[in-house]
Amino acid sequence: MTILSAFQRFTGGQRLTGGQRLTSTMLRHSARCSVLMAGLLSVSACSTLGKTSSLPSVNYNSRVSIIVIHHTSANFEESVNILTKGSSNPVSSHYLVPEPSDISYKQKKLEVFELVPESERAWHAGRSYWAGKSGLNDQSIGIEVVNQTYCKTSTASENKPPRLCFYPDFAESQMDILITLLNGILERHPNIKPTNIVGHSDIAPGRKIDPGPRFPWERLYKLGIGAWFDDATVVKYWENFTSNPMPITNIQEALGVYGYKIEPTGVVDEQTRNVLRSFQMHFRPLDVSGQPSLESTAILFALIEKYHPNRLDKLLEVGDEDQSGQ
Repeated sequence: MTILSAFQRFTGGQRLTGGQRLTSTMLRHSARCSVLMAGLLSVSACSTLGKTSSLPSVNYNSRVSIIVIHHTSANFEESVNILTKGSSNPVSSHYLVPEPSDISYKQKKLEVFELVPESERAWHAGRSYWAGKSGLNDQSIGIEVVNQTYCKTSTASENKPPRLCFYPDFAESQMDILITLLNGILERHPNIKPTNIVGHSDIAPGRKIDPGPRFPWERLYKLGIGAWFDDATVVKYWENFTSNPMPITNIQEALGVYGYKIEPTGVVDEQTRNVLRSFQMHFRPLDVSGQPSLESTAILFALIEKYHPNRLDKLLEVGDEDQSGQ
């Protein structure tokens, strides 16, 4: 059997025509066929290498250490076109999660679509950084959730305000299948840390806003997915910082320890406001101000105490410099 005939036999001769709707089965076939083709080519190549023996090593781990959650800002049909077809700016993700009220989604049952196998590198993160690592496409799984957020930019020439964004809620049924997907990923990649389940805005502050302030991070945490703070610890730091505010340098360093890309400058500059907005969209969605508020600072240090306790004492050290962090 030739490689081409094997490919045709595996797909059952399916061919996507101009008017044919893309189905999850066809998407899965596409992904699986790429693996089959690679395997067949590998078998062909191996025939020239001679016989090999297996000596398994214990010195390896999964390529995947991060999960990045996005929203699409487009409907399902547009998202499929963007994520699966060639363009001058090609992008993709490992999974696409539809939205039930989207009229472009024609299937009766809501289901997750696999676009790229987890073993392969999807192009979803772009310029990105998290916890000392850059170019996160190499080590992450990307999930696109259909959510038609949109933003408006002011036409004012002076005193121009930040863009105004509208964030729809995430449907309950959509979250149900997303949670099932995330649990499956964590079963397959058990070494993913809670702090490494992040949003696109976390890894690209100022450049990305997804999945936005309405994404239910706390709900996922209560189901064993991702990181969240303990209320009592936040209250402790809130009381402490009311009388002894943290300098902005300490806040910047704490944001860096948690995972964000930030340079400690000692001033609330543009990079700091961008990172704080991303942090607040994830952990303080009622106050996405980009300012180092008392509440946001207390949440940040509660997270450091919970997930990076060995770095806490150093971050709490305050010198004689200005302490007006909040």
